[in-house]
Amino acid sequence: MSLQLRVATFNIRNSSADDGNDTWGLRREATAQAIEVLAADVVGLQEVLPDQLEYLRERFAQYEIVGAGRDDGVHAGEHSVVMVRRGDWRVESEETRWLSDEPTKAGSVGWDADLTRIATLARLVHTDGTRVGIANTHYDHVGEIARVESSKLLDQWMSAEADRHWVLLGDLNAEAGSPPLKALTGAGWLDAVPPEAGGSWHDFGAATGQERIDHILVGKSWQLVDAEVSHYRPGGRFPSDHWPVLATLQL
Repeated sequence: MSLQLRVATFNIRNSSADDGNDTWGLRREATAQAIEVLAADVVGLQEVLPDQLEYLRERFAQYEIVGAGRDDGVHAGEHSVVMVRRGDWRVESEETRWLSDEPTKAGSVGWDADLTRIATLARLVHTDGTRVGIANTHYDHVGEIARVESSKLLDQWMSAEADRHWVLLGDLNAEAGSPPLKALTGAGWLDAVPPEAGGSWHDFGAATGQERIDHILVGKSWQLVDAEVSHYRPGGRFPSDHWPVLATLQL
């Protein structure tokens, strides 16, 4: 019997940004509804600040939410959290690593990156014993070297645990076919979302030529059932400056 896993990645835009009518306090319910409609087993979120994490934990009691703050490895700064729906899947272990030459040093900055960047690794097990790994990350928006080196790190970390079926979720701040994506696909990871799915970053509707910088990559053991970019706008409100990207996978 085949096993399916529905996964999504969504940059929810941090709550400290001065976004006028699109600030977090005005759109957080729309963000929550946009997550709900995905009906995903696993969701990777980026740019989650502590106040947003508190809201999400209260709003999504049906999910276990894991991941540490990038500034101190505990609670401070942005989180790249992994949400796992309670039920058939449970979290065996989780950890946060830094995208730098010192991946266990909290707050470290890698290469030519402008900011501290992290990846959350969550190891899941299904009730039937199937073991899956989820890596959720947010690459730097400035450092070209940092983005490629981050891909190499993620490949290294996931490949080192080949006993699991890995899925990489995240805002990679890079489009399909760019060097950071080629570093992953060249290493054997498969891009689950086809180009025709469209862009994911839209700057609250202001971006004209939308780029898809949010990605789902999977190991070769997975088969793709379907994938899309969700354009759901509850009440006409943008839930973020990114669209969620989702895929249904099968073993």
